[in-house]
Amino acid sequence: MSWDEYGHECPPPGHRAPELSPWRARWRSATALRPTRRTTPAATVSSPPEQDTTAVLPSQSPAAFEPASEPTEYASAQPSTAITSSNTYSPVNSPLTGHTGEVWAVAFSPTHPVLATAGDDGTVRLWDTFTRAPIGGPLTGHTGPVRSVAFSHNGLLATAGRDETVRLWNPATRTPIGGPLTGHTGEVWAVAFSPTHPVLATAGDDGTVRLWDTFTRTSIGEPLTGHTDAVHSAAFSHNGLLATAGHDGTVRLWDPATRTPIGQPLTGHTGPVLSAAFSPDGRTLATTSGDRTVRLWDTFTRPPNGEPLTGHTGPVLSAAFSPDGRTLATTSGDRTVRLWDTFTRAPIGEPLTGHTGAAVYSVAFSPDGRTLATASGGRTVRLYTRGETGPLQLPMNSLAFKALVHAVQRQQVMLPVLHTGHTDSILTLAFSHDGPLLATAGRDGTVRLWDPATRTPIGQPLTGHTGPVHSAAFSHNGLLATAGRDGTVRLWDPATRTLIGQPLTGHTGAVLSVAFSHDGLFLATASGDGTVRLWDPATRTLIGPPLTGHTGPVHSAAFSHNGLLATAGHDRTVRLWDPATRTPIGEPLTGHTDAIWAVTFSPDGHTFATTGRDGTVRLWDPATCTPIGEPLTGHTGAAVYSVAFSHNGLLATAGHDRTVRLWVPATRTPIGEPLTGHTDAVLSAAYSPDGSLLATTGIDRTVRLWVTLPARRELLRQSRNDVPDRGTHLRQGR
Repeated sequence: MSWDEYGHECPPPGHRAPELSPWRARWRSATALRPTRRTTPAATVSSPPEQDTTAVLPSQSPAAFEPASEPTEYASAQPSTAITSSNTYSPVNSPLTGHTGEVWAVAFSPTHPVLATAGDDGTVRLWDTFTRAPIGGPLTGHTGPVRSVAFSHNGLLATAGRDETVRLWNPATRTPIGGPLTGHTGEVWAVAFSPTHPVLATAGDDGTVRLWDTFTRTSIGEPLTGHTDAVHSAAFSHNGLLATAGHDGTVRLWDPATRTPIGQPLTGHTGPVLSAAFSPDGRTLATTSGDRTVRLWDTFTRPPNGEPLTGHTGPVLSAAFSPDGRTLATTSGDRTVRLWDTFTRAPIGEPLTGHTGAAVYSVAFSPDGRTLATASGGRTVRLYTRGETGPLQLPMNSLAFKALVHAVQRQQVMLPVLHTGHTDSILTLAFSHDGPLLATAGRDGTVRLWDPATRTPIGQPLTGHTGPVHSAAFSHNGLLATAGRDGTVRLWDPATRTLIGQPLTGHTGAVLSVAFSHDGLFLATASGDGTVRLWDPATRTLIGPPLTGHTGPVHSAAFSHNGLLATAGHDRTVRLWDPATRTPIGEPLTGHTDAIWAVTFSPDGHTFATTGRDGTVRLWDPATCTPIGEPLTGHTGAAVYSVAFSHNGLLATAGHDRTVRLWVPATRTPIGEPLTGHTDAVLSAAYSPDGSLLATTGIDRTVRLWVTLPARRELLRQSRNDVPDRGTHLRQGR
């Protein structure tokens, strides 16, 4: 028997399900006769200029930490037409220099184009990853070598050193936050931030691991003990599991919430364990050792994942996974960096060299995976880049350009994946009505804004909700509303990224959906408390008592262009309302055989669509309150979580089966094959205002943008073949 993330029974995972990846990897490693290589992903190209005969994709170099009124390129670089291996890295010519002693650690900021390095000279240095120039002077305060550096998911910086202290910094102002954190009785070797809670873990020579509240900067309980010697490394998984690695040759897993060990220590290394790193999905733990090996562990079943990885001729000092989890980088006292294919467990190419005369102590991938940074005892930091690094010129009359355009015209093309920085499932996304903003929100309690054209973050995440954020919506005049499990609704000014007034309260359960009316007079909120509330967005006040009628949680609310309100709930019904009189229109609409997750209106308001746990999509006539034809089926035996109309009436649906499907509503027929690429359930889909891009997101924490020109062409073709105009029919029926 299997259960989905909501605790409901579901079919067992298919043979290609991501849950089976660890077992699939083992089988491949056991049966592969030779190392294999993944095929190079299809390249993409931006729209060509109207007059120029050469398309130029320039690199950008924004100033680090400047206010993001102009989007900065960092989390995901602009699309490139370079045809290069996805896991081949080349050294940048000149190393970063400035430290006057050995460089012990490197870390990339997840929120800005900044690299932090820590050195034996007692300083921490910040670097602009575009210009590779230092940002201001060194950060000073430690009275001895700085051994470790780490960024939190929202950009806080932590450092630790031989002086037995841990320090917190604001990288934007380059100033310390309060005094040092003290408690360790020996050198502090490692710092790591939890991605799920405001918790910092530190590990040291005294054999203990300490947890700290990053808000209050106080210790959380007593130290975690169990290691019988120095603890060299600490790492959190994406869901908050803590791993520590020690000189005693063991790796220990901990539940930070209860501060208790999970099972017995992991053993197998024959020397000190010097580093630990989780894969992005948390299913694999990589550890490195003085025994010159790298071991991979299954974090669910806890045995080692195959034989150790060998090749280094000195102690293996550090490990890091690429953001997509496909590549593992390791560094060693043998002065090399090695890359490994995590599926085949085979080395990728030759070792990366460049550090001369000294061990390579630390390695880190940039958030977009395009840059690898390493630190060494030779006082230098080296950068390695994947693919081409400079401006790319591709003549429009070249064969390559023609091939790329041909691909874009004939299939739904996915742009490079947007790795969002969210530390848990993304539950919703929404485009602003004028198009230049995309908002994402998720279980990590944050809301993030993006430039969808460049796929780059705009400013810092919006924080304030104290739990998962279930829904986000833009008004036509640019306001952003978000709703969360904390029972509140928050209004934001996206231009300044600031909260407008106090949160809207009144619901007694999680707020699951928000929607603005097209005229901006109403904000509707739907809740787990079974009610729908109407608010005046201008005054942020409640309009009358709640709308009641649903007998369970209300999962979704949507307005038509002419002001009709539709709500959908766990009680398997859809209800229509007149917001002006706050009264129901007709009887509840029934047909779904399980909870209804989403409702949305077509642009002309003559049709609305609903999706549910029963795996179907249903179309309805709001004028007659009747279903239109049979349900749309195709998602494979799993819930359909989201539905979206494009501006010209194309329909997209997203489901638990990890696919997105496109439909022509007038004929209720699918367009082409399902869109695939997400590695887990797809929870939300939204079209850009012009209909040229479809954005999808879900449990895998990525956003995927699809160019949907072929679907629009199919819609046009069918309309020219005298497909009945459903809109005309409905207008006549009124």
